[in-house]
Amino acid sequence: MVRHRGIGVTDTFWCPPGGGIHFSETAHQALVREFLEETGLAVEAGDLMFVSEFMHPPLHAMELFFQVQILGGDIKLGYDPEMVDGTQIITEVELMTFEQIKSYPQNEVHRLFHYCDSLDDIFTLRGYLSSEMTTNA
Repeated sequence: MVRHRGIGVTDTFWCPPGGGIHFSETAHQALVREFLEETGLAVEAGDLMFVSEFMHPPLHAMELFFQVQILGGDIKLGYDPEMVDGTQIITEVELMTFEQIKSYPQNEVHRLFHYCDSLDDIFTLRGYLSSEMTTNA
């Protein structure tokens, strides 16, 4: 999980690694690059699981969630290359248990976790997650 500042009222927002796609880059290539940039981990992108529309001011994005397998690397605080020194929004990177993620207030974690009561539930999400979904939690 990657912690960002500058999002939400508490200035804390945890979410899976991710980011934008460069022109001529595939979604799988972008995912591999973003994981390495943000976490130091080399991953292999697998099957598409679901799509989520993320609307959390100041961001609005269409997110593609894939299964990933860690191939190597060491987890470390990464960076957002679009941000210059002193304006980095990534403040922390951590491998977390599902229980750790759920211990944060709902407004401090990606909303995909609001729809799940266990880690296994994440792997059952399919299709398009609209911003109007109701939560199980």
